Amino acid sequence: MAATAFTDEILVLQVKNWQTADKYAVCFSRAHGKIVFLAYGARFAKSMAGRLVQPFAHLNATFYAGAKVDKLKACELLSQPPQLTLPQLGYAALLAEVTEQLTEQGEEQEAVFDLLLQSLMVLRQRNPRLVVLSSILKLLDLCGIGPVYEVCVHCSRPTEEDAFFSEEQGGLICRDCYDASRAALTSRLGERTAEGTVPGLPELRVPVRGLWQKLQSLDLEHLTPFTVRGRDLIELERLVLSYLLYQTDRPLQSLEFLRQIGTGGGTPG
Repeated sequence: MAATAFTDEILVLQVKNWQTADKYAVCFSRAHGKIVFLAYGARFAKSMAGRLVQPFAHLNATFYAGAKVDKLKACELLSQPPQLTLPQLGYAALLAEVTEQLTEQGEEQEAVFDLLLQSLMVLRQRNPRLVVLSSILKLLDLCGIGPVYEVCVHCSRPTEEDAFFSEEQGGLICRDCYDASRAALTSRLGERTAEGTVPGLPELRVPVRGLWQKLQSLDLEHLTPFTVRGRDLIELERLVLSYLLYQTDRPLQSLEFLRQIGTGGGTPG
């Protein structure tokens, strides 16, 4: 029985050499979500697929559907791959890796495809660090696991004060709820036993929440200049990257590359 073929618009997220002459790749498509595929013979010098299947390439591709891995039949270039500087390349790789971790094969998410396409265009023109952090925040929401930062996840009340952030509970913990939970545990265990037992939560300061809201609602298509304090950006990056690590239990390999080239990318913890 012949394999079913389908055609879709794709953005290539990751490419690896496979076997002697093939390529293994992960892409995100407009109508079929994440696709894992093999491009047989793509490493031969005369292979058109080999020249086109590159990271961040925007292609129209036809696949033969497989049980877990599809097979590339043919592809054509829709737009030239972005010419990225080293820092831009690092942040593009971070966004691609986060997308790959957060999405499932075969789940149609056109909004994710549009976000990726737009982000790759904009990061060449704007601060790639801010563009990618904004895109990751939007991506978390599109995948249904965006943490709460507007109200307390315990009492559902907004707060105008500095608060705390819980990866396990999925967002902001107001000071009253945080103090109450620590007091309750101390009461049950005794002060000496509880000492060191109650884990301290990282702070979520008001300015960091303001930056979060700004980046969450940022219109990537019509960007206007704004000022960001370095401390706020670093704290927000750490919170978001730690939350990603908690959700996926998979360290992000692209962070090491960003650290090596000295871009100032955040580090979980």
